[in-house]
Amino acid sequence: MTTHPSEPRPRRRLRAMLVGLGLDDVDATRRIINGEQCLVLGGSEQTHAELLETVLRLESELERRDRSLGEVSPAELADIAWRIDSPELHRIALRLHHELHRRGLSFHESTAEQLTEIVLGDDH
Repeated sequence: MTTHPSEPRPRRRLRAMLVGLGLDDVDATRRIINGEQCLVLGGSEQTHAELLETVLRLESELERRDRSLGEVSPAELADIAWRIDSPELHRIALRLHHELHRRGLSFHESTAEQLTEIVLGDDH
């Protein structure tokens, strides 16, 4: 009996999700909003509302483009972030775009771990 090395299995398509964390909760209220492509956790009432507004604008823009979050490149995400007036998301998308280019990596071929490392950068 001979064994043949198995064919490399294609990488399972990861579902992209934007996670917004509010860290200024002062009233111990648990605020959680789970959307199809976004998750918003915590924050004061005002911060949570601002994060939710950004998420809704993002999802609306993605819907307008008939794309999911996992289908847009970091450069496209930066453009979307600029259009929806989200400087934080714009900064993250640009960091991701530039670092992937610097490392010679493709967004769609990168692992979740690689993308997380890039997004967190020196902030962690």
